[in-house]
Amino acid sequence: MLVKRSLFSFINDIPLNFKFLMIYVLCVLVPMLTINIVFVNKISQDMKSREKENLNISINRAQTDITSIMEGCVDITHSVSSDKYLYEKMEKSYRNDSQYYEVYNDLLRERINRYLPIYNNVSFITLYTTNNTIDNGGNYSIINKHIKKSPWYKYISKSNNAVMLYSYMGKAYDGSKNRTQYLSIMRHLNEFASSGDKYEQILKIDIDMRKMYDIFDRERDYLNLMLVDPKGNIICSTDHQYEKYLSKGYINFSKVYHNFKDKIDFNRSLGRAEYLDGWRIIGIANHGKILHESEQSNSFNFIIIFGVTFISSVLIYIIVMSYNYRLKKLLKHMKGVENQKFELIQMPEGKDEIGNLILRFNMMTSRINTLINDVYKLQLKKKNLEIQRVQAELRFLQSQIDPHFLFNTLNAVMAVCVRNNYTDLTEVIKYLSKIFRRLVSWKDDLVTVREEISFTEMYLKIEKFRFLEKFNYEIEVDEDILDFRIPKMSIQTIVENACKHGIQNSTDIGIVKIRVTQKCDFLFVDVEDNGSGIEEEKLKEILESLLEEEELYESIGIRNVYKRLHLYYGGKVEFDIKSDTDKGTIVHFGIDMKVLNEDKSVKQESVYKQL
Repeated sequence: MLVKRSLFSFINDIPLNFKFLMIYVLCVLVPMLTINIVFVNKISQDMKSREKENLNISINRAQTDITSIMEGCVDITHSVSSDKYLYEKMEKSYRNDSQYYEVYNDLLRERINRYLPIYNNVSFITLYTTNNTIDNGGNYSIINKHIKKSPWYKYISKSNNAVMLYSYMGKAYDGSKNRTQYLSIMRHLNEFASSGDKYEQILKIDIDMRKMYDIFDRERDYLNLMLVDPKGNIICSTDHQYEKYLSKGYINFSKVYHNFKDKIDFNRSLGRAEYLDGWRIIGIANHGKILHESEQSNSFNFIIIFGVTFISSVLIYIIVMSYNYRLKKLLKHMKGVENQKFELIQMPEGKDEIGNLILRFNMMTSRINTLINDVYKLQLKKKNLEIQRVQAELRFLQSQIDPHFLFNTLNAVMAVCVRNNYTDLTEVIKYLSKIFRRLVSWKDDLVTVREEISFTEMYLKIEKFRFLEKFNYEIEVDEDILDFRIPKMSIQTIVENACKHGIQNSTDIGIVKIRVTQKCDFLFVDVEDNGSGIEEEKLKEILESLLEEEELYESIGIRNVYKRLHLYYGGKVEFDIKSDTDKGTIVHFGIDMKVLNEDKSVKQESVYKQL
């Protein structure tokens, strides 16, 4: 307990400026910077994890696409090798060119080309044969001495694999002397071979190298990729980095390995198939781009940290100065009280605790000044009391003559209008005077339908004067029910609500229709307007408010009518509102005719007590 008191005593002795500074540094700045540093570190870790995941996705995608191209070519070799009819035609010896071309046109021309539209990663398919009775052309070629000297033929001759993948530099198919790069799937066609077969058949499928480079270039944002054959030659690389001078031959990966010894992120076998044995795909992460993105992210995060820290510091400074300035002002004036200077603090005190303290100080100072000057203000106070008494008497007299003064004034104005032939204005003043007289003279809360309709019609005539040709009204009342009594202003209030909230907001000619009818032992009142209507949600809210204690400002009049009807007639009354947006509103209520025939004098007194 003693330690606690010592701690509070120590804190209480610290000046207010230093307290605020300690609060800002220890409770705001340090936690904020700590959280932001942890946040930035977490983002960096997440970015590294995401980049690692992206690299895995990139290498997997490239490996899958390359393998898919090669598997498609292998599928072609399987289809061709299983074509027994094609095999028989290639093993046949033709007597002359016409016999061969007859077979070529009927069968051989499209026998191989039909795969090209399906496998669009293939640039050319060639079937090589030692059958000299066929002609070179199209997809068929004779294995001559030049073919036997080619790298691919030497490779396939030495291999015992059913399917082989081989890359080499050779002459272009267009007959020019240019050398071009080939990546080919090769296969001996010997599925139907027998001891009597005379010819060697080799199927060679050349992969479209543009497709391969497209795959590598597509992944350049994440990885620099290299496709390496079993001999270690770099066959493909991102941006043709090692194939720019293929005329001089392939670059062996061992010659550039020292450049990437510590940077190789992926070194994967291209696949498990026998023909892919020894083929690898090597991936080196594009660390420069990743580092650049990381630096950009860190810069952005530090800008945010600085901005948040700066803005929060400014706001805290403004808030602290608000407290500090007012407390110093209060302290200065309190010292003035010690020297009998009872000056008010002239500044906006605010509504917080310090503002309340300043307000109390000003009240206390004013009270002290008042007490000090009471002796000198006694006579003035007596005179003020006399003046207040006279003013009270004047207000009493004024309240007695106000209604008569109002009616006399309206009559005087009407006389002037009649003398000057202001017919329209005369009518309006006449109706306005009648309305005021009726409001003053109406003592009972129940009036006849005739009186209520008459009062409502005077109100509508005044509204007609306001809106001129943009407003009209229609009144339909059964003659048999004119003498029944209903709560006064029950119809007028609904009509006023229709004019105020419906017609006034409409741009078309406003029409208010009033129908008072008797049907099925009920007196029905319908007030219809063609105004702006009520939105569905708003109408639902109004109807719900009629049954609740809470009042809506816009529905006070409607709620008052509803409440008075239910106080007088209880369950013998019905009430409803229907409305369509931009079409209008109908307010309807009905009263059982049986209760209208009863004497209301006793019930009216109880209703007044409830209201």
